[in-house]
Amino acid sequence: MADWIPQPLELILDIERDRFGVVVGWDHDTRRITLRPPEGGRTWHPTRYRRATATDKLRARVNKLNKEGRPW
Repeated sequence: MADWIPQPLELILDIERDRFGVVVGWDHDTRRITLRPPEGGRTWHPTRYRRATATDKLRARVNKLNKEGRPW
């Protein structure tokens, strides 16, 4: 995936923090991305990351629903 460029608002998994974020910035020269939590909050710059898989996306949605306190 060396040619992969994260797109704005794409869901990404920060591998080191095991934390999801959406892309809000991309530096083409350094290949550095800026993420923010899907529900909003402070941005950060992961050093190791990958595209979220379908399973990751489901996990992120369940995490969000749990934080909101919604009943199943």
